[in-house]
Amino acid sequence: MPVYRLLYSLLCYVIFPIVLLRLFWRSRNNASIRQHWQQRLGFVNLAQSPRIWLHAVSVGETIAAKPLVEALLINFPSHKLLISNTTATGFQTAHRLFGERVEHCYFPYDLDGAVSRFLDRSKPALLIVMETEIWPNLLYQCNQSEVPTLIANARLSERSTKGYSRISRLIKPTLNKVSKIACRDNKDIENFKRLGASSEQLTVIGNIKFDISSDLGTGGSHFLKEQLGNCKIWVAASTHAGEDEIILSCFSQLKAQHKNLILVLVPRHPERFESVYSLCKDTGYTTQRRSANETFTKNCEIILGDSMGEMTYWFSSSDVVFLGGSLVETGGHNPLEASIYGVPVVSGPAIFNFNDVYEVLCGAGIAWVEENPEALVNRLKVLLAMPENALMELRKRSVQTLDFNKGATTKLLKLSNELINLRQ
Repeated sequence: MPVYRLLYSLLCYVIFPIVLLRLFWRSRNNASIRQHWQQRLGFVNLAQSPRIWLHAVSVGETIAAKPLVEALLINFPSHKLLISNTTATGFQTAHRLFGERVEHCYFPYDLDGAVSRFLDRSKPALLIVMETEIWPNLLYQCNQSEVPTLIANARLSERSTKGYSRISRLIKPTLNKVSKIACRDNKDIENFKRLGASSEQLTVIGNIKFDISSDLGTGGSHFLKEQLGNCKIWVAASTHAGEDEIILSCFSQLKAQHKNLILVLVPRHPERFESVYSLCKDTGYTTQRRSANETFTKNCEIILGDSMGEMTYWFSSSDVVFLGGSLVETGGHNPLEASIYGVPVVSGPAIFNFNDVYEVLCGAGIAWVEENPEALVNRLKVLLAMPENALMELRKRSVQTLDFNKGATTKLLKLSNELINLRQ
């Protein structure tokens, strides 16, 4: 074993008890976090079959993978499709989106024993990793077992490139074990080259996130306004700790001008539902919880979206959307999940995980990035006051922008087919 991978493996085993303890500690408020924890050690029970393994870390990656998953199910009917996730919310999202059409499990920890056990039990014909997950032991063992690997929708920011370059003696040989790296654009190609990937491994396919499709259709859900009457709906989605107070303060300012405004506040993590509900009640505004399964009343002013798997329910009913994780240093969330419904999207400044997507959407005038809460309020005031003809034009631009940037799924499917055929 090369010395740097040996040192990395030893470190993984040293910190493993801490990682496991943290898993069980976090599961105190959310039992789903510790469910199937044995799978993280490679203990998966799978029937013998040709199999494609697709890994998506969490919710965003799982949703982004949806068009690819559907294409793989159609084009590889003789293969089972195994989807692994790292987070409990990602695991739940995969179940909701794909049900029993695919196999589900948690991603194994990058321990030699866990990875070896997982590969022995799953025997994949191909591993597809969504976004950029560089796991030295996993990629090494896949290479040793002649399992081709594809990093799909690969992205590498300047910040990540600098971070990885500090451990280049571990990262370079790891990247060299990858069969293909399908990047979003030429900037990502150059960053992967800086880390030691070869030109033969790298290709540009565009961003699969633009291949997103709506189950409801643009503006396809009006039930909220049917229940609430003549109102404007502001959805603040996937908020993180530290953002809810800001959003509630912004809402109070907006209500002065838009008396019929209703806020739908959807925290990112279920374990925060109770604390955010307390914040909502403290404002004095009439608050209802989605989890109560009650009809929303016409005097309702804040709805707490404390349910799972219903983001399209909120987006398709909204007049404007704020995406969380952007007023704190989380990196933002995927604005395309709202843009597919033709709704204007506003974010805070911390959108480094989706800079490329925002560049396209902001350029088309269908999304905005604001530097502070004051600017956020001013932008929301303008968007909420837009006349119907301007909104129709915005919806039209949304459809055109997404259509123009589609196509990554077809290229990924072609690469997958080539890699599987190469192995046979």
